[in-house]
Amino acid sequence: MLEIRQYKFPTGLYYTDRHLWFRKETDGSIVVGLDDLGQKLAGKIVALRLPAEGTATEPGKIFGTMESAKWVERLKSSVTGVIKSVNPRLKSTPSLINEDPYGNGWLITIKPTADVGQELSKLTTGDALESWIRKEIEEKERLTTKR
Repeated sequence: MLEIRQYKFPTGLYYTDRHLWFRKETDGSIVVGLDDLGQKLAGKIVALRLPAEGTATEPGKIFGTMESAKWVERLKSSVTGVIKSVNPRLKSTPSLINEDPYGNGWLITIKPTADVGQELSKLTTGDALESWIRKEIEEKERLTTKR
């Protein structure tokens, strides 16, 4: 676990610039969620719109929306595949994303239909994670103090 200031980032995940994380499971499926910095910037998540199981997705394609009191975010996939499952608990308790972003607050799972290794290699992970997180925190805090 990488902790910088009050933000936590498990190592071994793949992160996007929109603060989604992707985790490859042993069965080859990909779990997707919102990272700790993203959920803290958003504030309390009050509503979600997620796709139906069986919906096709690909990098850059919007698979849902997430709303907080501050904003509405379009959630974009980074892998090609089919939605395998949607977290059923989020329908009644979207704030699980805030409470447990890497556990019970996961969003969807995707069954890849393309070279997922190549797609995930375009995301931030491993040795590049710490410097990326530090830059993201500095940028977000700079924007917050300007308001």
